[in-house]
Amino acid sequence: MFFKGKLDEYLFVSEIVPERKYMFNTDLKKGLTILWNTGAKFNLTIDNIPYEINTNCFVFLTAFHKIADFDFEKLRVIQFNQPFYCIENHDSDVGCKGLLFFGASSVPKIEVKDNIYAFNLIWEVLEMEIDQHDSYTLEMLKAILKRVLILCVRIYKKQNFTLKEDSKAIGLIREFNFLVEKHYKTHTTVAAYADMLFKTSKTLANLFKKHIDKTPLEIINNRRLLEAKRLLNYTDFHIQEIANELSFNDVQSFSSFFKKQTNMSPTEFRNNTKGV
Repeated sequence: MFFKGKLDEYLFVSEIVPERKYMFNTDLKKGLTILWNTGAKFNLTIDNIPYEINTNCFVFLTAFHKIADFDFEKLRVIQFNQPFYCIENHDSDVGCKGLLFFGASSVPKIEVKDNIYAFNLIWEVLEMEIDQHDSYTLEMLKAILKRVLILCVRIYKKQNFTLKEDSKAIGLIREFNFLVEKHYKTHTTVAAYADMLFKTSKTLANLFKKHIDKTPLEIINNRRLLEAKRLLNYTDFHIQEIANELSFNDVQSFSSFFKKQTNMSPTEFRNNTKGV
């Protein structure tokens, strides 16, 4: 089911089975996507990393993720574009920026256990409302999507943070993640992001050490590494071009960085992943 507004807003809602897996090669390459596994275990590869998704787990993807090798029984899909619901502009409403979407190098996911009834009920309402075609449909659909996102954010926080719901630390961590997603190609130091957040590098380091298992620099480097892998695997860019794209001074520094992170040179990685 598909809703399209007058200003190119779109919302896609559908339950899919393996016969419709072509969607992964076409429809899921745009916008922001929520995959809800309602069948048996769901296996897929995202950016060359295999994932096994349990029943009633949700995965949150952007158009930048590269999906392959998917094996599933039944999925529910919600996809929307920025004109329909811009998560950056509505950050004060749902707070999913830097958590569910644009969270640097990680693939966000949650497992719904206790309140699956609420999600099933929302899904039914979503299916009914998307079939309506009147002046209220757009706002109703936005309101329903907002509720889905809020419920998902609540679960994500409980499953990933040892902080209170209203903690300022969560806000700072997700803002850092979002800024890395926006600027990782040109801003490569913790100090650069500390300046954007009006904090010191030491403050960020202490915050991350206390609450999550990665340092700020690891998040920056992981995002740069992920993009390097994507470019090596999915494009024919020369190594020099990739080094330039990610703001390395030269090929040597890029190769040293890549080998330190993966124990392979960029060329070895490209040959291995492309089966050469």
